[in-house]
Amino acid sequence: MAAQTPRGVIESPVFGHSDTHTLLQLADLVVFSLLFPIACHAYLNDVTWNVHCVDAYQPLRERFGKRLKKLQFRYQDPVGKWRGGIVVSDRRTQRPSSLMFGPPKAPVAASVSLPGPLGLLNDQLLPGPGTGDGLPMTP
Repeated sequence: MAAQTPRGVIESPVFGHSDTHTLLQLADLVVFSLLFPIACHAYLNDVTWNVHCVDAYQPLRERFGKRLKKLQFRYQDPVGKWRGGIVVSDRRTQRPSSLMFGPPKAPVAASVSLPGPLGLLNDQLLPGPGTGDGLPMTP
């Protein structure tokens, strides 16, 4: 009879005798190879004297940020506030945890179109010779 091949997670005997160290090692790998360098770049990129704050960490956030965001376990508490996941408490500059997953999104300027002469919107008018005058754009 052929020997059975073990299935599932096989533990590496690094920390001693335990059945749960493999998952601990995987968590350490993710934290120290991705989360720590990404946090250094995202929240401390203006600190020049610290050896952990280098621009070489920027590609990690660009490459793995979206995937890390999807790996989070997030839930809503009874009040409706989101909890869990990767949480950052930035007491220095009060930046959000979302910086871990990518650069901040540029604010979108709201555009307002008011009706102009002939029922056309102002963004459909060409500037005219006087202030506030406009000529309709033709397709």
